[in-house]
Amino acid sequence: MLGTAATVATALLLTGCTKPQPGITVLSDNRSRVVRAQPACTVLGSCQPVQDRVPQVPATGGSQILLDVPKELADGGWIVAAFTSDGKTNTALTTPGAASQPIKGRHTVRLQVPAATAGSYYLQVTALRPTSRLTTWLLGVQLRQ
Repeated sequence: MLGTAATVATALLLTGCTKPQPGITVLSDNRSRVVRAQPACTVLGSCQPVQDRVPQVPATGGSQILLDVPKELADGGWIVAAFTSDGKTNTALTTPGAASQPIKGRHTVRLQVPAATAGSYYLQVTALRPTSRLTTWLLGVQLRQ
């Protein structure tokens, strides 16, 4: 009995010390969604995003998406890439404002959605100073009318 209580107490103590991965909030088409950091592909890499593991958000062509990041990410700096993937290569979107320049000290950015009525693309948020808690957030954007 004493051993079980000690095991439970140790487990609670260890889980209390582990901070959850921070989330970014995505606002699109009057809906918000929190996306957690995940091990994912990077635009610079040559990996293929696994579609069913990537959180999806709807967006109307020509609208804007608002991203809001936690303070620790804003303080360290971050960048947003927008790209399509054919499974072999990642291609940057050419829509002005669909991605960002490096951002530091600000926790929000508005991104332009391409003026299309169908299709999809990816947004990848990356910490400029990656740590064990601040890495990469990847989400899919599903275009609609």
